[in-house]
Amino acid sequence: MGEGMELEEPTAYEESWLKVLDELCESPAVDVLNEVREDIDPTAEDTAFDDLAEWEGIEIGAELRRDYIRFSQLGSQWRTVDPYPYLTGEFRLTPLPLAVHEDAPEFPSSLYSDEQRELATGFRVIDDSPFTGNGSFVALRLQPGVGNPEVWFSDHRTNTLWQMDLDYPAYMDTLRLTKGVFDWQHLFTEAPLNDEEFAGTATDLQAMLEVLPELFPDHDYTDLQARLRERT
Repeated sequence: MGEGMELEEPTAYEESWLKVLDELCESPAVDVLNEVREDIDPTAEDTAFDDLAEWEGIEIGAELRRDYIRFSQLGSQWRTVDPYPYLTGEFRLTPLPLAVHEDAPEFPSSLYSDEQRELATGFRVIDDSPFTGNGSFVALRLQPGVGNPEVWFSDHRTNTLWQMDLDYPAYMDTLRLTKGVFDWQHLFTEAPLNDEEFAGTATDLQAMLEVLPELFPDHDYTDLQARLRERT
């Protein structure tokens, strides 16, 4: 670091994300397998959104520009330990100002339809799973004239793209609650959780919403529990 340069101080919003990592590390019920908490990237700033508007004609709405993280990377891979029911989770966040300028992810033509691959040209990954490398990720879908982009979940198990019933701020808020438990996103997709195909997912979500309130009693999981009851 050059002489006279100082590290950026985290905002209150960014502190709330550092708290997520701290909660996982400090819980006696959790084994953190991998963690990344890099420094704030000074290039992750509002001017990136202005550039996106100028170069690609895509205006990101003020509601997304208000709160976002600027850490180069922030994430965790973890699992519960005995005698707690088995849960495992992972997330790795890319700062929104950087994500919007990344290339769209590639989708093999042998696994996805032309329609799906065309839709995904607007995808910009905001959350993925590099430690397990399972291939699932969450992306915003950038489109001209859409200031609050759709959020999509790419589920590696079914090779299916699922639009989520959340926008970016709500996705981030819910991720802080779930701490990245695998497949929590299906609480907010149209996946038929009451069908046999998704029986395992429904069981895992039920376990998540029984265990997390016990491990993290300072957080309110009642809305997620009600949503799961409605879906199953």
